[in-house]
Amino acid sequence: MSKTPASRRISAAALAALMLVACAPGKETKKEPDPLTAAINALPDRTGRTLEDIAAERARNADLQRTLDDVQNALEDLRVKELHAIRTSIVVAQEGRASGASRETLKAQIEDIRKTVRANLEKLEALERANRASEERVLGLERLVRELHRQLDEKEETIAALEDRTRELTQTAEGLRGTVKEREQAVEQIRAALADRETQLAAAYVLIAPRDVLQKVGYVERRGSVLGLGGSWQRTGQIDETLYRKIDIRKVTRFDVSAPSGKAVVLSDHPPDSYVLASASPTESTLTVRDAARFWKLSRQLVVMLPD
Repeated sequence: MSKTPASRRISAAALAALMLVACAPGKETKKEPDPLTAAINALPDRTGRTLEDIAAERARNADLQRTLDDVQNALEDLRVKELHAIRTSIVVAQEGRASGASRETLKAQIEDIRKTVRANLEKLEALERANRASEERVLGLERLVRELHRQLDEKEETIAALEDRTRELTQTAEGLRGTVKEREQAVEQIRAALADRETQLAAAYVLIAPRDVLQKVGYVERRGSVLGLGGSWQRTGQIDETLYRKIDIRKVTRFDVSAPSGKAVVLSDHPPDSYVLASASPTESTLTVRDAARFWKLSRQLVVMLPD
């Protein structure tokens, strides 16, 4: 193949440059750029670009590719973060207001996702601007950027919807918690009322005192006596509540009596077979309730009269 005149001229110039270098004196001189390299770099390619242009384009394409790779990797990370946020939102919805730590975790996760989305959107926008400003636009880049932009926008929409849904579920959970709390309070009030009622039903009053004390307060009087002789001590029906000791019949079934069993007299109405009054010592005795239901059925007052 015959060389073109331009090729011959370039080759001759290159050869002349080489001869001049070879014939130069041996003393040190300032290093100059290689004429052959400079000549080759100055050669146009088929599109009229220099090798420097091609190198710059390759570097630019490498930067574009790194940006695209970063955004695609970020999308993969966002899918994982989104899954974690969804799981946290379920915990928040289940726990309602009580889940302070979970709510703060969810807030931080959503904010992290938003920052990542915005940072990558800015990368894509910068990439689009650079591509539009370039004299040689990368084919198909606009379409790829649009697709990545769409995916990032979807993430932002998903997070917004997740926040709304979490608020709705939290409100529902709080409403249910409020209802449950109201019912628990109502049940507790009923329990308290029942306990108070049971306490009232289990209350009884005990008075164990000498005869002169009972006579002084008007609880007993001697009836049927003639000239102070004979007769018996009987109740008058008068009651001084301050003298009684209140007890719970579910807990108290034994009473200490400061007199022998033959000297102490049970004045209140109780079936004789529902209790036992037995001596514990020459001067002490014990009244034991054997059948509480029958013992307290006729009277909730136990009065035992001791000798003077």
